[in-house]
Amino acid sequence: MSSFWTPSGEHEIPGDSSDAPSANPAPDFTGGADIDPETAAAMEQQLQEAQEQLLSVPAGQIVANHVIGLFELAALHLRVDPPNLEEARLPIDAMGVLVEQLGDRLPEHQTLAAALHQIRLGYVEVQNHESGDSEE
Repeated sequence: MSSFWTPSGEHEIPGDSSDAPSANPAPDFTGGADIDPETAAAMEQQLQEAQEQLLSVPAGQIVANHVIGLFELAALHLRVDPPNLEEARLPIDAMGVLVEQLGDRLPEHQTLAAALHQIRLGYVEVQNHESGDSEE
C-alpha cells in the first residue's frame, strides 16, 4: 500500500486488489477520527467547492496573491521589536525568485517588482538601524 502525507500525518491509500493506489485518492484530513457520513459528505462538498473556486481564478492571479502574502510576511518580521531579520530574509528571497523569474507572466508585474524593491529597501534600513549604522 502507498501512503499520502498531510499536515495531520501519514495516511495509507487504499488500493484495489492489486494493491495499486487509486487515481484520485481522497486523503483523510480527519486525523483518523471517526466522523459520521453526513459530516464527511459535507466536508467533501466543501472541498469540491473550494477546488472549483480555485480553478475559476487564473493561476497567475493566485501566484501574484502569494507574492503579496510573502511581502506581508516579511514586513511583519521587520516591524516586530526587535526585528527578526533572519525570518524576514526567506520571504523576501522567495518573493524575488517569483517576481524576477516569472516576470511579465505575473499580472501587475511592475507593481510586484516595485513592492519587491520596497521590501528590500526596508530590510536594508532595518538592518542598518539594528547594527547602529543609520544616521538619526
